[in-house]
Amino acid sequence: MKCFLLGLLLIGSVFAKPDTSLYEDGVAAAKEFQPESRIIGGEVASQSLKTSCLVSLSVSSIAYAHVCAGAIIGKEWVLTAAHCLKELERIAGDVIGLPVYAGLKDRSNIENAQIRNIDFAFSHKLFNVSDESSPDIALLHFSQGFNFSVAVSPAVLPYRKESYTNKTVVTYGWGLTKPTETAYIKELQVARSEVLPEEQCREQLPEDAPLGVEQICAKTSACLGDGGSPLVYETKGGSELVGITSWGYLPCAVKNRPTVYTEISQYIKWIT
Repeated sequence: MKCFLLGLLLIGSVFAKPDTSLYEDGVAAAKEFQPESRIIGGEVASQSLKTSCLVSLSVSSIAYAHVCAGAIIGKEWVLTAAHCLKELERIAGDVIGLPVYAGLKDRSNIENAQIRNIDFAFSHKLFNVSDESSPDIALLHFSQGFNFSVAVSPAVLPYRKESYTNKTVVTYGWGLTKPTETAYIKELQVARSEVLPEEQCREQLPEDAPLGVEQICAKTSACLGDGGSPLVYETKGGSELVGITSWGYLPCAVKNRPTVYTEISQYIKWIT
């Protein structure tokens, strides 16, 4: 039986950038992709859709400014991409004190959001912003825990090494919906796809794609602003956290290439 993460966690993480990635200046490009991203070809998430584990990471404590996303895995913990942590540090100088918004679907209305401030954060020690195949995973901690409700609740961690190949999964995001756009969308977008077998994933990426052994692919089109967004498998027991959005190719959705995710089941020991 899978369980929610409630205990103390050890930490680490990253969202990669290829020109390979969804990264910004100074980050290796997985040849066309970057750390902030939005779902292209998705649809507006309905109010009935369970998105309660999703959070928005703001780069400012003065005014809400979405940069990346993440997934709640415990009352005091959020899992995100390491590249997102690096991006927050690059822009704000320090992640300590930056706010995280939970319980959102429409970013134009944050009145009912639960806002928590980061008191410490860790990325995987092997994460390398110049290597998209490195462990793009990180943990954020909050001294004031979330109040769990219908709108805010944790994702379920998978079993260690559990495979979701060929299963239909769901991803959410507030990133760009078109490569030509310059502002993140306000209404949460959702897209569904199957987790691709590794061989099929490699066939659909360039021959020199930096796909790591602990990464998976899905035929979704993440874009800037979608970094760190959860990829989940919906069950009666809850939303199982399959992946965290890591990298892809720019321009977003180019040649219908898949998006690459950090495979959470490969990091259960590290997380717990």
